[in-house]
Amino acid sequence: MYKKASLGVLVSLMLVTSACSSSNKGNDQGTNVEKEEISFVDVSPSPDRTKYFNEIIAAFEQANPTIKVKMETVPWDQAFKKLAMQGASKTMPDVVNMYPAWLNTFVPAGYLEPLSTKYDAWPNKEKLTSFVSGITMEEQQRKVYKDIYYMPDALMSSALFVRKDWFKEANLPLPKTWDELFTASEKLTDPSKNRYGWAYRGSRAGFDQIFAYITAVTGGESYEKDGTSVLLRPEALQAFVRFTDIYKKGMAPKDSINWGYQEMVQGFTSGVTGILNQTTEVIATAKASMADDSWTVIPYPKGADGKRYIGASATWGYSVSADSKHKDASWKFIEFLSTPENNLKYSNALTMIPIFKNDDKESAQGPMQGFIDTLDDPDSYLVADLGNFPELGEFRESFMDAEVQKYLLNKQSAEQTLKILGDFLTKAQQKYMKENPDVPVPHVIKPQMK
Repeated sequence: MYKKASLGVLVSLMLVTSACSSSNKGNDQGTNVEKEEISFVDVSPSPDRTKYFNEIIAAFEQANPTIKVKMETVPWDQAFKKLAMQGASKTMPDVVNMYPAWLNTFVPAGYLEPLSTKYDAWPNKEKLTSFVSGITMEEQQRKVYKDIYYMPDALMSSALFVRKDWFKEANLPLPKTWDELFTASEKLTDPSKNRYGWAYRGSRAGFDQIFAYITAVTGGESYEKDGTSVLLRPEALQAFVRFTDIYKKGMAPKDSINWGYQEMVQGFTSGVTGILNQTTEVIATAKASMADDSWTVIPYPKGADGKRYIGASATWGYSVSADSKHKDASWKFIEFLSTPENNLKYSNALTMIPIFKNDDKESAQGPMQGFIDTLDDPDSYLVADLGNFPELGEFRESFMDAEVQKYLLNKQSAEQTLKILGDFLTKAQQKYMKENPDVPVPHVIKPQMK
């Protein structure tokens, strides 16, 4: 009897030990809880971004010991296609670093979870800048898609990086208008010194920079009231030719027809080009590789009507997959990323504009001031976007730049190029208008900044 009793106690002890060991599985703290794992993908990886996210994930896991975040990165050039494939196969990560223009494809396809209910109850909602709350959340999301689908990470707006030492040497004033910008591009060009006025973007997303000038002559509009693309206007054709002449007339390096983001930034920071139209993230690169007194950032140029038409938006945002099995934990992670304190850390680390009213005063000094001035100018208007139709992903990712390159390589005329692009946009926009009669035609917006 004694042996049987001892054996029973031993078996009981073994079961208790086994149970304790099982409940601690995957738990570094040794508490009796299981961790819920969520996946997160960053679609624009860089050493600085990866460092920030690793640190913020560690802080989140410490504050939320029942949740583990598994991060992966996807190169920017591959991100859209990969996420679209994952959405179609219902394997998209729980939390996705979302590019705003992708909503046109991902929302109609049902790949993203609506966040309106959580956003509306979010304690920090009232701390957002009026641009973010009024434009990013309401005008660009809820008004179009009837819901909120991403939380913005920071603001992005274009401004001009300029070699002020070149301007001084050429006795040129820093440009304030597009006319002055074109003149400066020509006068700064000296092929014998391997100097060119403009860091031309001829490859991926290059048409965005062309369209930025076209909207300066169309009053910020992208469509007529009936959905016809403004690219079919005569003045749009003239603007297209004038801008692309920067490349065709030698004011940019010949190989810039193949330049994307990295190459055009390198062209500026290496001393090959004198003017660069880019966003805040380039500030850190320029600071690291250029003498402080050789460059600066100035506000975006104004058009002939005295108004500045800008394409400001969120850089990226945080979305939840519609097929996620961990939606509450995913939102909790997004909330943590989006606190005023963490958003400020993110913005400072990556040289971007915070989404909250209590901006870090130091971030508005030096080169960042050019971006702040661009957004705060009472003459600044937010250009109408290209639309909300599903085909926009195809247009942006493969179609638009391929057609422009045909013109740059003299394979088709400027008239043919703009007609092809304009017809594509017109057909897609008018089809979308018939299917979504309550969604307004994209229209220029006057941001009410505080």
